[in-house]
Amino acid sequence: MTWPGDADAHDPSLPLAGVRVLDLSRILAGPLAATVLADLGADVIKVESPLGDETRRWGPPFHGDDAAYYLAVNRNRRAMVLDLREQSGLRTVRELAAAADVVIENFLPRQLTSLGLDTIRDTCPHAVWVSVRGASAAGPLGDQPGYDAMAQARSGIMSVTGHGLTGPTKVGLPVVDVMTGLYAAIGALGALYGSSARPDGRAARVEVPLFECGVSALINQGANHLIGGGVPGLLGNLHPNVAPYGPMPTADGQLVVGATSDRQFMALCTAVGRPALAADPRFADNASRLAHREELDALLAATLVGESTQVWEKKLHQAGIACAPVNRIDDVFREPQVTATDLVQTVPHPAGEVPLVASPLRLDGKRPPIRRAPPLLGEHTAAILDALDDPPPHE
Repeated sequence: MTWPGDADAHDPSLPLAGVRVLDLSRILAGPLAATVLADLGADVIKVESPLGDETRRWGPPFHGDDAAYYLAVNRNRRAMVLDLREQSGLRTVRELAAAADVVIENFLPRQLTSLGLDTIRDTCPHAVWVSVRGASAAGPLGDQPGYDAMAQARSGIMSVTGHGLTGPTKVGLPVVDVMTGLYAAIGALGALYGSSARPDGRAARVEVPLFECGVSALINQGANHLIGGGVPGLLGNLHPNVAPYGPMPTADGQLVVGATSDRQFMALCTAVGRPALAADPRFADNASRLAHREELDALLAATLVGESTQVWEKKLHQAGIACAPVNRIDDVFREPQVTATDLVQTVPHPAGEVPLVASPLRLDGKRPPIRRAPPLLGEHTAAILDALDDPPPHE
């Protein structure tokens, strides 16, 4: 079994150095899972059709020929183009899968079968096979396509997002796709860790469905319904279980404030110069504060609107109260926390240097570096095919 090495980007200090990942997925959840593994040191080869991953065209903006969307989730890997409808393409995938530790794909079950990838899966029992799906194959939606917006809708996330003026609305980023990608990476790591303990020596097959990941994200909202029986509606920025918790107007913007215990509420009232609120029977405990949320929020807002966001943020932090400004995206990348921790890294790219958000993880105090910029379509096809045709002597 031959896997073309990648000496240029290999980093033996990273925990997944030496792990081989074949990424047959596209769009977001699958590529994100591969990115998580790649950031931790895995050697990832991305296989695309001649048309390429759809997100390459999901712009503007573009950097060179590729959309920013594609660049966001395809770093730290090599890329090759194969036509899986051709026997030569399928043969190369079979050879790579035979040498891989993990295979990630997001084909519909019927596509997997029609392309013959199910046969490749079954003949590579050593490889962890991660299948990203719209919904689990065990249910009636298992063979239906799925995208983030549909998963947000069907899972109930949209029904508790928004307020009376907007009606149900999706989260402003592909939150279910992101969660699914993270669950896929976790599933791959768990299966890799557990493979050696399986009596038959076969690696696990991991299914990661968007719908079920969306339902799992309901957390307190789902538990509130299952245990309490209520059906939550649109709360806007309010918290269903805690008050005060949410954005408050300031003199120049909005500040999100959270006091999740009686002690924190007392500290908040003192910090904003309204200590009497903590002694008010209407606000004596969390249940009382929830019952009188509108009155409490109005009293706090009337106070906070008198000073700037920056002033209140400083005062509340000094009092140990969690708070944060409602940043625009451009504000985010001016945050001192972003610059101080090397969260954005600029890497070489054929179209010119490109800034990218790196892994949020820190390992032994250091953020894993971006070792490769997101590759061009088919950038490494020739080199990988040459390596497969001419393996090193010890192979």
